[in-house]
Amino acid sequence: MKTTIKILTVAAFLMTTGLESAMAHHSFAMFDRSREEFLTGTIRRWAFNSPHIALYMETEDGTLYSLEGAAPPSVMSRSPSMNGFTFQPGQTVSVVYCPLHDGRPGGALGYIIDAQGTFYSPNDGGCGPSPDWEEWVKQGYTSRAEAEAAQ
Repeated sequence: MKTTIKILTVAAFLMTTGLESAMAHHSFAMFDRSREEFLTGTIRRWAFNSPHIALYMETEDGTLYSLEGAAPPSVMSRSPSMNGFTFQPGQTVSVVYCPLHDGRPGGALGYIIDAQGTFYSPNDGGCGPSPDWEEWVKQGYTSRAEAEAAQ
């Protein structure tokens, strides 16, 4: 009986620990989802990895941004589809992202826009960008707040 109780206790502990870490992993608390910013830069690395894709981009002033997106299977099924070769180091892209709360250069990806003007949607719950960005980019806005204030 004591052995059974010990086994059940350990199993319950392991199940709760796994649940807590899974919930923590999927937290978007680090991203300021009330802000959507726009910037352009050069890709330094396109990491098409599980559990999330990542885009490392350097802006003209030399700042390196680390931007996180959805899981690879999710972005492969979107239109336009993305894969490990969609973006290459040295390529210039623009992004719409929700910045980190702590001010470091990075955040959650909303859109990636290539040189041809194609909007890719690598977002997950970290940044659900406005569908108005296609028009806002044409008008030269660099943040959602700026675009909405002008209307």
